[in-house]
Amino acid sequence: MTRRVVLVCGPPAAGKTTWVAEHAAPGDRVVDLDGICQRLGSSDSHNHPEHVRAQARRVRVAEETLVARMKSGTAWVIRTMPEPERRNRHASALGATEVVVLATAADEARSRAAAARRPAWTGPVIDRWWDRYRPSTSRLEREIATSQPLEG
Repeated sequence: MTRRVVLVCGPPAAGKTTWVAEHAAPGDRVVDLDGICQRLGSSDSHNHPEHVRAQARRVRVAEETLVARMKSGTAWVIRTMPEPERRNRHASALGATEVVVLATAADEARSRAAAARRPAWTGPVIDRWWDRYRPSTSRLEREIATSQPLEG
């Protein structure tokens, strides 16, 4: 069996979780902080209590360590990471075979966030992501400009 690890990045409300759900197969490992928070008892899909978020970050580190050690199978790791240096370092640490950046325009991401009733802090975080975003020259990375409404 082959090994595939995909690091999926983008601003909040870019559609990362939805994109992974559309591309992942049954049995694939998905590492997503929001999903971990919900598994740990958060009742909200994006606005988690800080104690849950802190615990979820520790769980995410453990899950990403397992991904890095995988010999076969497919894993999808969802992060934001606007800086190419961070994406490249993280991809290397994971042994990623590809990096996908969902470059959903700020206006579209803010519109999705508002439609999904995400927390008020989401809009400014989207804007900060775009202020810091730079594409990478890594051969592993591809940018996808999403324009269709996605959930997640």
